[in-house]
Amino acid sequence: MTLVSTPPPDEGRTFSDVLERLGQERLDQDRLDQGESDKLSLREMVEAFGERGFGAVILMLALMALFPWPPGGKAVFSVPIILIAAEMALQREKVWLPRWLLNLSVSRQSYRSATAKILPRLRRVERLTRPRWPVLTGEAADVAIGVICILLALMMALPVPFGDALPGLTLALFGLGIIQRDGAFILAGLFGSAVCGVYLALVWTTVVAVVSGIAHWAANLF
Repeated sequence: MTLVSTPPPDEGRTFSDVLERLGQERLDQDRLDQGESDKLSLREMVEAFGERGFGAVILMLALMALFPWPPGGKAVFSVPIILIAAEMALQREKVWLPRWLLNLSVSRQSYRSATAKILPRLRRVERLTRPRWPVLTGEAADVAIGVICILLALMMALPVPFGDALPGLTLALFGLGIIQRDGAFILAGLFGSAVCGVYLALVWTTVVAVVSGIAHWAANLF
């Protein structure tokens, strides 16, 4: 496991500002001339957000998980979210991730293409946020939010129709609420979690009913 250093936060930068800056930064020309590709690693992303790393990584991974991926692709995003959420629940002060996970990277060009689609909408949402309702953003709340985010990430990895979009959006609400210390978005995340729970229960009930019906039909057939 590797402890990620957290530089002093830049209070003047919003989450969307940092996302945009990460896409613009490049390797120095000497390294590019030597054939090194211009990659953006998870370590660089985490370090860029400083003390906001927990909420920022959850939000960033949740947003990326909302894009279309091959079957099972969403599970790739669930693993780091579960680790980050567990550390939140344990009230760690800094992000702690395995070295292999921190070394995962994407090309900066692909990253820019993806964030270009997200940033306009994200900035509109950011204008609605502000620090409020501290009872929902304190240390005790972080424990509960961390546990809920673990459950949401597990649901996101399940092969359930629309079972990835609902928890992905809810995780994004929690992530933004954590970054901005906005209790209203935390409350929205709690409501979204309840919706996810009800939806998963309905899907499970439907699957059990279908399987039971097929088994009953097969028993009568023979």
